[in-house]
Amino acid sequence: MSACVVGVPKELKFQEGRVGLTPAGVRALTTLGAKVIVEQNAGVLSGFSDSAYGAAGAEVVEIPQVVWGNSDIVVKVKEPIASEYQHLLLLKNKTLFTYLHLAGGPIELTRALMSNEITAIAYETVSTLDEVGRPVFPLLVPMSKIAGTQAMRGALARFEPEYFSDLNAVIIGGGNVGEAALQRALGSNVRFISVFESWHQRECELREKYGSDKVKIFSFSLLNEDIGRKCLKMADIVICGPFLPGGKEAPIVLTGKHFGKLKKGCYISDVSIDQGGSTSWTKGHSTKPGETFTRGARNLVFSAVPNIPGSTVPIEATKALTEATLPYLLDMASEYLRSTAGDYRALREDGALRKGLQTYRGWITNEYVASHHGIMSEYKPLDYFFS
Repeated sequence: MSACVVGVPKELKFQEGRVGLTPAGVRALTTLGAKVIVEQNAGVLSGFSDSAYGAAGAEVVEIPQVVWGNSDIVVKVKEPIASEYQHLLLLKNKTLFTYLHLAGGPIELTRALMSNEITAIAYETVSTLDEVGRPVFPLLVPMSKIAGTQAMRGALARFEPEYFSDLNAVIIGGGNVGEAALQRALGSNVRFISVFESWHQRECELREKYGSDKVKIFSFSLLNEDIGRKCLKMADIVICGPFLPGGKEAPIVLTGKHFGKLKKGCYISDVSIDQGGSTSWTKGHSTKPGETFTRGARNLVFSAVPNIPGSTVPIEATKALTEATLPYLLDMASEYLRSTAGDYRALREDGALRKGLQTYRGWITNEYVASHHGIMSEYKPLDYFFS
């Protein structure tokens, strides 16, 4: 029987409070027969002590190199930052399981993953299909829901509760972010909410579920028509949460022509800032939780907080993330326990997990990322390895 070691390093990215695995997740892995190494204080900001990890069966170590250098699978939350690239040398020919967003990050990270022949699996592109053939991203869903809820909560915090019933909100993007924001607005008795969604079937679903005198669901194409201009002119709050699959950068949905229609002091939250930003005035301009910047003659207020779940509710977010990632991690660990080629076996057997693959055996396997970084000559499709 082969061995499997899962490593959980401490997150170093600014304002990231989550950790890659809860003690309950550790217990599930050790029960399976895997060994788990956790870096000291990795779970502190998520409410998990070193002793809790130890009680669950993990080995808690002080030095991060011990985690990276002795693991078959390193499970994180966010992509490695520059100071962690040195650790990728220790993960050569092993597996990294985390959010990566390589298209929006520096090419140096992609290069480091490739040069060390790391099997890099990105949470954000692990995908399956629902009953009608639509792509579903199970490792994005829980975080997207939290982000949408928190974005609307942050917007409403600027107003006194007794005035919520006077507010009008516009939500651009009716996916998990948008629906969660809508639910939060409804629960807070916001007066009128308009949602603009680009996919017709989703538009119809939202209309059937929420449509009323208080909630109107529109096609995204109408945002630039009279009805869209009217909604923007009335808006006190705008939540932008568009999403493109495949690790792509977010589309720009608001530009100067839209800003000119908004009322003075309108609050705009760009939830898609993790994917590069979805407005022309927030792209490349992030903010900290609770901070905003004001721009334009209408004194529009912008919030563009990256990583909303990890920076605002890390305890809740870590539990939700582990619940989503653990089944995939258990499957990978099981394959490693059967064979030293555990990564290949897991990817071959699980099509959803395979879609998360970004780099493999020194090649880039995400076509969009390869094109975005201008390295198509170093791209190989998944079928090249798993035909």
